Amino acid sequence: MGGSMAYTFECKDIGMDCGFKTKAKTKEELLPKIAQHAKEKHGMDPVPPDVMQKVQAAIKEKKGLF
Repeated sequence: MGGSMAYTFECKDIGMDCGFKTKAKTKEELLPKIAQHAKEKHGMDPVPPDVMQKVQAAIKEKKGLF
């Protein structure tokens, strides 16, 4: 039961004072959610490369969330 992997991201993990959390089944599904949040809440359009590097490093892979 619940053997699927999920990817999670939290803004606080890259040093932002923000409670945003999101998850998806793949990184490909997760990144657009993060980019949309960054645009709407942090005015990043597009997300700067240095921030995107931090985002990529902060994405966690977890078992059984989906």
